[in-house]
Amino acid sequence: MTQLEARQVKAVELDILTELDRVCREHQLSYALAYGTLIGAMRHSGFIPWDDDIDVYMPRDDYEKLYELWQQGALGEHYSLVSYRDRTSINSYCKLVDTRTRAVESFLDESAGNLGLWVDIFPLERVDITDPAVHRAARRGHRLVWWKYIAASNPRYATSTARRIIKYMLYPVTRFADLYAISRRQDELARACHRSSVENPDNERYVLLLDDIMSRNIIRPEELFPTRTASFEGREFAIPAQAEKLLEDYYGNWREVPPEDQRPPAHMRSVEWVADTPFGE
Repeated sequence: MTQLEARQVKAVELDILTELDRVCREHQLSYALAYGTLIGAMRHSGFIPWDDDIDVYMPRDDYEKLYELWQQGALGEHYSLVSYRDRTSINSYCKLVDTRTRAVESFLDESAGNLGLWVDIFPLERVDITDPAVHRAARRGHRLVWWKYIAASNPRYATSTARRIIKYMLYPVTRFADLYAISRRQDELARACHRSSVENPDNERYVLLLDDIMSRNIIRPEELFPTRTASFEGREFAIPAQAEKLLEDYYGNWREVPPEDQRPPAHMRSVEWVADTPFGE
């Protein structure tokens, strides 16, 4: 096994994203770069220098089609979708991973599993934003996100002393939590809100219910579609139609590079190349 350097980690992740883009193009599926990856594309034409993962949005219908395509063998030889569905990941959403790698996440307990390097794929539910059930699901879902994060976290790793103390206090209870059952419930709540169409177009929104806070992830259809492309590490990938607006709504002044003490920590503690063939061959 070979320990991968930061530049090698990013090269693998870029290839994973390229594989996702290939499958989506071949099968007419929609996706778009999201969060820090979208900032990277818009501000740096690639990775944010201190970032080490890739995030994308995908509408729920296309997300489920991608899962079916993976089951049918449409992905490349070294790629797999992992999630709670087959207990290959504790996450409620899918990660597209390179199976030739093993990554240890920064704040998770080792018992939560070590995945290959990944691209996070966050499903967006099409909803009627005036439906009270959507907002109830968002509140319940966010509580589950918080509970699972605490349950999966290793108390030894935290971004502050206060967080470490909280983790140690809760660990005797949370260590018995069924992380796969929590993720299943998250996914059930989200899918129950999804609609193939919304009767009143003025009320139609795309929302993220599986992770993060829904109120920060409410997207009008015209803000997402039609997607356009942007350069990311020399390759072209899909981004939301109104990428600049979405970033401003979520981050505020995203164009300004934050000072070092305000940059988020790395997602991974270590990454190994575990394939029989040497890295790069």
